[in-house]
Amino acid sequence: MIPKIYLRFGLQLLLLVAVFIFLSMMWNVEFLSSIIPGIERSNSIRSNIKNINRRLAVKRAMQHAWTGYETYAFGKDELLPVTGSFKQNWGVTLIDSLSTLYVMGMHEEFNRAKEFVKTIDFSTTIPGHHTSLFETNIRCLGGLISAYDLSGDKIFLQKAVDLADILILKQSFGFQTNIAEAGTLQLEFQRLSNLTGNREYYKKSQKVIDLLDEMEKPIPGLYPRMIDIRGMRLYGEISMGAMADSFYEYLLKLYLMYNKNGEQYRRMYEESIDSMKEHMVFKSIGKMRLTYVSELDGYGLLTLGSVELNRADDLVLAKELIETCYATYKHTKTGLGPEYVNFYTSKLQISTRSAFQSNSSSYDTSSDYYIGPSNLLRPEMIESLMIMYRVTGDEKYRDWGWNAFMSFEKYSKTPIAYSSYENVNDVDNNLNYRNSMESFFLGETLKYLYLLFSEPSVIPLNEYVFNTEAHPIKIMK
Repeated sequence: MIPKIYLRFGLQLLLLVAVFIFLSMMWNVEFLSSIIPGIERSNSIRSNIKNINRRLAVKRAMQHAWTGYETYAFGKDELLPVTGSFKQNWGVTLIDSLSTLYVMGMHEEFNRAKEFVKTIDFSTTIPGHHTSLFETNIRCLGGLISAYDLSGDKIFLQKAVDLADILILKQSFGFQTNIAEAGTLQLEFQRLSNLTGNREYYKKSQKVIDLLDEMEKPIPGLYPRMIDIRGMRLYGEISMGAMADSFYEYLLKLYLMYNKNGEQYRRMYEESIDSMKEHMVFKSIGKMRLTYVSELDGYGLLTLGSVELNRADDLVLAKELIETCYATYKHTKTGLGPEYVNFYTSKLQISTRSAFQSNSSSYDTSSDYYIGPSNLLRPEMIESLMIMYRVTGDEKYRDWGWNAFMSFEKYSKTPIAYSSYENVNDVDNNLNYRNSMESFFLGETLKYLYLLFSEPSVIPLNEYVFNTEAHPIKIMK
């Protein structure tokens, strides 16, 4: 017979081992640490089992999408998630996913991706393939710099230099472009300048900001979306949406990346937001009375600026705008957000309104707006929810994000990965898969969902700034 003292000792040892394994799993898988004081507030993760489970569900979604990509399209630009085919060039999805893989602790997948990155030759492209300066900068250059900032592996810095040296040749200042393309290079190039000591990266990118600052604007702080740098003029519509939004975003984020130095960036940002609030904020005229800004894609910027620049009124507006954005999700039959929303205004003629009655997918007589019915798996609302939660600590923003995620799971998930969706008001998946999964679903949407359900100490906002493709870049202190 075994003496009781040995039995007692054995049971105590087993209990200690079980506790050690549990705590180790909690620490290693979820990157948990003590709460960072300051702008971010949260309950203790140990009492928040619901959000641990949510975070793990998002990680499983990333594993599903990545496995599909790795199986059918590894090293190619984009997986086609219904047919299992692909679009190819350099491997944009792979590079765009690096920071997500790292943040989620998927280190084996990260290391396999790193081995492929070593083989990429950015000087060659597929014949006939058009390479966008804007997209290549935010997805590839930003992804490589972020992978270096997170992991410290110098191969990513070397590849970032290789790519930047090619992209800098495309920055010809004798052509016409939009302000997003011209004004969304600075975060990446100026961080790279800091990392390498090469001032050319800084000077080339900063020149555009200086030119835009000097150019005449029809309304102070609001920039027509097109720029003729050679002619030193701005033209076209004023917008904070497509072809403009990330320029305004980078004004604030440059200021933050320099650890709140660089008064030019702060001044330009505050001028823009002040004029936007004066000229571009509206209330819908129907029963919903929703607040909206003409052509503004994401509201996380206002939230971030409100706390970092002590602009309390901006947070009030940001809360109203995110309520509007979430309303467009919860009022569709699938819970997926529409690609765009057009609000009816007091000047809209009845004949124009009635034209949409024949299209049940985009018209709802009880709504204040009509929609573009597709869903492309975009991240903007999730990004806004993540930032708003970190600033306010209000759990409802996590609940809203979870609802959006569950709609992705129910309607967008395929046996291979996730697909964009044709009609958010049609619940028949098989008729609505678009056979497209852009890299930003892995690079942005799933990352922001994971961070929404994580403690604020995971990629803390006082240590990192996100580029417009959700790649965390270190604040330079």
